[in-house]
Amino acid sequence: MLAQTKGIVLKTTRYGEADLIVSILTAEGLRLQLFARSALKSKKRFGGGVLEPTRYIQVSYEDRRSRLGGESDLHSLREASIVESFEGLRSDYAKLELALSLLQSVHSIVRQGDSGSPELFNLLGNALRAIQISSELTRLRVHFDIRLLASQGVLEIEGEAAQLAALSIGSHAVDELSSIDWRSVGAMATQQLRSYVESGAV
Repeated sequence: MLAQTKGIVLKTTRYGEADLIVSILTAEGLRLQLFARSALKSKKRFGGGVLEPTRYIQVSYEDRRSRLGGESDLHSLREASIVESFEGLRSDYAKLELALSLLQSVHSIVRQGDSGSPELFNLLGNALRAIQISSELTRLRVHFDIRLLASQGVLEIEGEAAQLAALSIGSHAVDELSSIDWRSVGAMATQQLRSYVESGAV
């Protein structure tokens, strides 16, 4: 059965000579695994960098278990088109590096088959938009980690972390937040995030 959805490309993995396994975070906050046959050769179906990480795309796929075997819930990708390309991320290496790092964090947090979290999708999308115009990338990273931990219900909500958790990601650079000890909060968030991923709870 053919299905359609929209999502942000989190990761692509080469399979064989020309195929790709594409992981996307859907607008419902689900992680969807798609098998793109001949993706590296088919410019007609998958040209223009449509399957590159950070792209916000619309996909048409066959909603069935893959014939590759095992327990993997891969679906067959038929078509993909770009909804938002986030080209501003590619104008600066530091911005692209940060964006890819955020994708990796989300990919580590969201497992195949987890219940959806539209909040997480919105957080990631808003963060990618913010990176394109931000001059405070360090702050943005810290703010994202705090919001990510809060969305998972594992953040110790107190003090400056609580202040950041209550604010939208786009407000990371406002002057009112200049008094925050960003280095300290960032170190705490990094440690909590690492512990959360490594704990096996995700």
